[in-house]
Amino acid sequence: MSLKEIAQMTGVSVSTVGRILNDPKHKCSSEDIRRRVLEAARKINYIPNANARNLKSGDGRGDEIYSINILLTRFANEAADPFYDELLMLLEKELRNSGCIIANVWHNAEFSDEKASRSDNLTSIIDGLYQGSERKSDGLIIIGKVTRRALRALKIKEKNIVSINRNSTNYEVDEVLCDGSRIARDAVAYLARLGHTKIGYVGDCHNESRFTGYQAALADLHLAPDLDYVFDTTPNEQNGLIAYEYFKNLPDPPTGIYCANDILAIGLIKGFGKRRQKLYMPSVISSDDIDAGQYTRPMLTTISLPKSDMVRFALMLLLDRIKGGHKIVSRLELEGTLIIRESCRNYSEMTEPEYYI
Repeated sequence: MSLKEIAQMTGVSVSTVGRILNDPKHKCSSEDIRRRVLEAARKINYIPNANARNLKSGDGRGDEIYSINILLTRFANEAADPFYDELLMLLEKELRNSGCIIANVWHNAEFSDEKASRSDNLTSIIDGLYQGSERKSDGLIIIGKVTRRALRALKIKEKNIVSINRNSTNYEVDEVLCDGSRIARDAVAYLARLGHTKIGYVGDCHNESRFTGYQAALADLHLAPDLDYVFDTTPNEQNGLIAYEYFKNLPDPPTGIYCANDILAIGLIKGFGKRRQKLYMPSVISSDDIDAGQYTRPMLTTISLPKSDMVRFALMLLLDRIKGGHKIVSRLELEGTLIIRESCRNYSEMTEPEYYI
């Protein structure tokens, strides 16, 4: 199957199809066009021509074509958080270039919800995912937090599983981990180095490693925790705006805030500009390093996760397990990198900067 066929299916040019499939960072003029191209590529099991020829001839590889499922566990669709959108784009490109077929891309937030995972409906939900699948799966890649009960139920369906995550599976399955607890500690420590002692948290607080890391960082710094400084919420831009409204109305608000996700931090920063508040402008740091964080004003300080390496190592682990290369559950842990931009300032310098988008 060729780029030309995908272009005919979607009504866009061959060059546009090529840019969308070959460059995960390509800014498409229409999100609908990008979605149609990706869905068409999945539908026809698109593999780049050179890789397809090598697979058929055995030239230099001798590999067969593997059918891989992808499960995203945080949202009903990856567009709700650009971090997952970026990860999925990178993963699909790596799979195609490795000669793998993308069998299914599923989205289901219930797999990351402890309460929902205790439901008797879990088995039927999983059965529903696999119902009607035309080809037997060779492996599953999970992106996002997943409960132990859900993992064990998925292992009944899938022999070969790898997780890309910030919350460890505790050796239930192979995983590539960028430890959320360490990310949060680094973020809070940076705020402390800037002189902040009243540090808030915005994000999920339920079995979430980043919240655990935030608490541990306060203890390390001998800072007393304050429940008023914790805003428990799911990550999206609107909830970042709501968090800003909450903090600004506190009688003694935090001067620095760690947001568990960039998308929450972007909402906070938009709150500064939307309300034109001059009296409350805290320093904000987050984690993920999505593209949009470079276009806020001020630009967002964040802990960058090595998304390309997370995807590459996950596929390496999965293919090695499929081929019988390793039997024990394995973990690769990668570090985040502090990206210092403009949204964090020394406590002593916090006068009246302009925050706006």
